[in-house]
Amino acid sequence: MINKWKPSLGSDILKMIAIITMLIDHIAASFIVAAFLGKAETPYYWYRIYYVMRYIGRTAFPIFAFLLVEGFFHTHSRKKYLGRLVLFTLLSEIPFDMAFQGVLFYRDDQNVFCTLTIGFLVIWGMEELYKRYKTNRVMNSFLDAALILAGSFAAILLGTDYNAYGVLLIALFYFGKRAKLPRLLTCIAGYLLFLWEPYCFGGFLLILFYNGTRRKRGKGFQYFFYLFYPVHLLILGLIRVVFLVN
Repeated sequence: MINKWKPSLGSDILKMIAIITMLIDHIAASFIVAAFLGKAETPYYWYRIYYVMRYIGRTAFPIFAFLLVEGFFHTHSRKKYLGRLVLFTLLSEIPFDMAFQGVLFYRDDQNVFCTLTIGFLVIWGMEELYKRYKTNRVMNSFLDAALILAGSFAAILLGTDYNAYGVLLIALFYFGKRAKLPRLLTCIAGYLLFLWEPYCFGGFLLILFYNGTRRKRGKGFQYFFYLFYPVHLLILGLIRVVFLVN
């Protein structure tokens, strides 16, 4: 008798996969770009390496967006969750600019924590509206659309990583969770939204293997996932600014 297939990935494993693929992507976008690309003597294989690493990196964001929504529904304090997102948005901005622009401040691009923060605010607003206007679907749908548009516009205006697409994906995962839609359906819709980044397919595929388990960890382990983002960007940024900027 064939056993029924069950998802096998917990949130910790998904986070580690997202972190590793993100690191690969950022090494390409920061170090390889500054050290090798755009120079007349650069062998063509460096461009191939660059593109392969960037393609691998497309796996990360769908997982981060999905886990943000999961965290939204499971956290004991949404205020504290939002506070952490805002804190690490601020902590990450200078390292982000150093790593990808080679300067301490670049106003036209904001780090991915900014996208996650806007997305979190949007779905929190939708959750409160859902509670208030649960019986009035027309009003609820209108206000949901207004919130999503406002969040998307804010992301575009600020130039956040993945901008409006990131906010829309977070909202999509939220709707899927709230409406208890099959995860496969939500992931297909998400991939269609991100068809401009076709190599993100792996991220959506891995989400299908999520089994809903969230191990109880100490605060140190929890903050490791938050701190990894600004710390690895700071290291890449220092390498770029100190050694690679002419």
